[in-house]
Amino acid sequence: MRSKKAREPQGDEAIVEAFNEYLSVNKKRKTPERFRILDKVLSFPKLFTIEDLKLAMNDETFPVSQSTLYYTVDLLVEANILRCINTSGNATAFERVDQVKHIHLKCEECGKVKLVKDPNFMAYMNARKFAAFTTRYYNLTVYGTCNDCVRRLKREQRERKIAKKQSTK
Repeated sequence: MRSKKAREPQGDEAIVEAFNEYLSVNKKRKTPERFRILDKVLSFPKLFTIEDLKLAMNDETFPVSQSTLYYTVDLLVEANILRCINTSGNATAFERVDQVKHIHLKCEECGKVKLVKDPNFMAYMNARKFAAFTTRYYNLTVYGTCNDCVRRLKREQRERKIAKKQSTK
């Protein structure tokens, strides 16, 4: 008769367990607010900001203070559940570490970040071996100008030309 192995937690369940373990090891309190915030964080399908999280939490009947939000997000980053992504200016967005299988396209004009998947690039990176180094994750950000900003800049350029022609008449 085979012995049954303990069932390994899957997906979000494993993340909740990892956060629980992190709090225990680091002697942090396990409050309902922290786990409610983690649940909300796990519901975001892509990048989110603290403002997005605040708005999502305001829709709940379970009140959480702003300082608790900030502190819990910091704990989630320390626990390697979330990763910070710098966006326009001083804005910071967050994404789940377990979902980093994409490339960030960042517009230098408006700061918008778009996520794209490139299976060829991912396969290449996963196959790469570096001497005396074990890769845990990688983060690729490609900088450029998004189509919306390119159109806006071209329109502004045309408008300046028209205004210049009219002023010289």
